[in-house]
Amino acid sequence: MAADSLKTLHTSLIDARNGYQEAARDAETPALKALFAEMIALKERDHAELHDALRRMGETPDESGSFMSTVHQTVIRVRSAVTGLGTNALSSFVSGEEQILSQYDDALKECASEAAITATLTRQRQSLQAKIAQMKQLAA
Repeated sequence: MAADSLKTLHTSLIDARNGYQEAARDAETPALKALFAEMIALKERDHAELHDALRRMGETPDESGSFMSTVHQTVIRVRSAVTGLGTNALSSFVSGEEQILSQYDDALKECASEAAITATLTRQRQSLQAKIAQMKQLAA
């Protein structure tokens, strides 16, 4: 069912936002703080749009995120304490975002017959790809 892939993506956006909120507190440079703030805003906007789409489909979206949210936050805290949270950490964020891109691909396949949802997912995916490119550039 199309709602399954959207629910998975919705949860991942909550988890990622929570991770970026943790990262923003410990970012070592103004550029990273700004990037993480942009990612928080992106995740919140995308989450809200998927939340609305799920509700239109008659689903009740779960706002609690998943266990991975706690894992992400813990990993960020430990990394920050051990090695700091500088541009060297961006490869981990890129990896996580690339996993989210694959979730967008799954949702796009399952929602292919829903033009409005497909348009939203396509736009969100393109925005995420641009942010990934920005992270890779900042890490270089």
